[in-house]
Amino acid sequence: MIYEIRNSLILLITFILINVSGFFLLNQKFDRNIPQLKETLKMNQEKLQKLQQSLADLYYYEKQLVEINMKLVFYPKIILPEQTIHQTYRYLEQIDQYGPFFNFRFSLLGVESANDVITAGYSLAGEGNYAKISGFINRMEYGDPLYKIQSLSIKKTVKKTPGQIISDDLEVNIRFNGIFFSKEDKDLRIKSRFYNTIPDRKGKIFDPFKPLILDAVPPNTQNLPEIETAQLIALTDKTAHIQDKYGKIIEMKKGHKVYLGQLSQIDLKRGQVTFIMDRGGIPDKVVLSLNPTGREKK
Repeated sequence: MIYEIRNSLILLITFILINVSGFFLLNQKFDRNIPQLKETLKMNQEKLQKLQQSLADLYYYEKQLVEINMKLVFYPKIILPEQTIHQTYRYLEQIDQYGPFFNFRFSLLGVESANDVITAGYSLAGEGNYAKISGFINRMEYGDPLYKIQSLSIKKTVKKTPGQIISDDLEVNIRFNGIFFSKEDKDLRIKSRFYNTIPDRKGKIFDPFKPLILDAVPPNTQNLPEIETAQLIALTDKTAHIQDKYGKIIEMKKGHKVYLGQLSQIDLKRGQVTFIMDRGGIPDKVVLSLNPTGREKK
């Protein structure tokens, strides 16, 4: 028993000495390096964050560069050669699908050159209605040649004679620049696209210069049926038979045009049809019935 206690005490003392020695050596040898190592670790972590951010920025800019290159490849504009500066008038006549509605007065204002890029300034003035002017500018803006409109002025000009309006065209003045290239480069001499025309935008163009209510309704130049003097004589679920003032019977369906309006509804149960009218900007509704009175205006 005495030997067992002695051996245990010896092992315990040895274990304590090893721990004390290790702690002493660790603090004496490595304690001075720990703050420096912590600082180095912090610096390395900051460098790693910067490298990760730089890698993310590099990926972003590479993606942007690819997108820009794709836009340049499919860019719809063409930088024309210097020799075409004086062909602009012919190009404007080419894209004017309505003919010389402007009777436009055209002039070259000046030419400036910087390196291999030449900028030519132009002036164009004339008259035309809003739909035609809008279509012309649309084709000019979206055409292949690189022309940029600098200023645009449109104003109403009404010419009158005693008791009669001759014209309500708009007066337009445009100043624009053309960009040209002076180097001899075959890729820029794309003659086939130079004279292309751009189709007009589909749909009705809103004319901000047109009055909301006209002084007088337009004449019935298309000889459309006049509902004010017509009579409903028969109905089906999809057709209406109208007799005009001359006794002519006209078969109409929904959407059929009449003078100043169109057929909007057929009601077989009530025995009536409804026309939506536009009397020079004033909305109106006319209902024709199969009853003895035959007419109802709302």
